[in-house]
Amino acid sequence: MKVSTDSQSGNVQLPEGANIFSRKVARSGHISYEGHPYFVSKNLAGRYIRFVVLADRLIVDTSIPLHKEYQLL
Repeated sequence: MKVSTDSQSGNVQLPEGANIFSRKVARSGHISYEGHPYFVSKNLAGRYIRFVVLADRLIVDTSIPLHKEYQLL
């Protein structure tokens, strides 16, 4: 899928016919689209994610924010 970003406005240009959706990931790591469950990741449970539907594909592209601190030895 070719995606381009307008550098001046920051708007994302999706291919014709592509639609963006948002869903909350269930504790099991699944999202639901049109009554069908799709496994994404248990690490994203409880978070809202966006995905793209293009033709016969559901495309999830997300990153998991991570912040850790360690006491230096």
